[in-house]
Amino acid sequence: MIIVKRQIQLHHAVSVIGGFWGGYTIFNHLDIFANAQTGNLIKLVLSVCSFQLDAVLYMLSYFGLYILGNAFYAVARQKLGVSMKIVSFIVSALAIVMVGVLNFTNNSFLAVMPIFFAAPVQWNAFKTAGGNSSSTIFSSNNVRQAVIQLTQHFMNKDKKSLRNARFYWATLMFFHIGVAASCLLSLALGAQSIWFCFVPLGIAVVFYYRYEEAKINAFK
Repeated sequence: MIIVKRQIQLHHAVSVIGGFWGGYTIFNHLDIFANAQTGNLIKLVLSVCSFQLDAVLYMLSYFGLYILGNAFYAVARQKLGVSMKIVSFIVSALAIVMVGVLNFTNNSFLAVMPIFFAAPVQWNAFKTAGGNSSSTIFSSNNVRQAVIQLTQHFMNKDKKSLRNARFYWATLMFFHIGVAASCLLSLALGAQSIWFCFVPLGIAVVFYYRYEEAKINAFK
């Protein structure tokens, strides 16, 4: 069905943004992965144990911003009368601008803060596609599902499992295309390469309107 196809295309386009953010923050800002919290919470505990109080404050700030991003999504979904996908695009655009401006402070801990807020908004707004639950901002569950679905296909010759496996492997591919783009741009332009994240964001917006158009046409 064309609607499902467009939804999957949109999901993969947004995954490029998530990959760009991940590669950009790790490459340019002290190996900080702003998309998810597992590594950063580990860094928080390690900072406490090693009495690095300045790092503790930053990690607590990151954790708080990530919480606020999720809380904002829950409130906005209930209170705003617009698609949360559009809200996510707006939040992402603002985050890119803020990171670009904060880079001039030469404070890596500070510069990545907007992404800690924007990433969970994107994750929640684009958490499913084609009947599959999938993150656009990190890869752990996508790897798990890709392997499980492909294994089930080989065991049972299940065509649905093969379709699902293709979806998850493609999500991983597009995510890491974003990582590669951020790396290459960062090698050339450093931290100011964040502005090029508007390219995958713009592409994702185009795919969103194609998806909405497909839904309208199907309804007609």
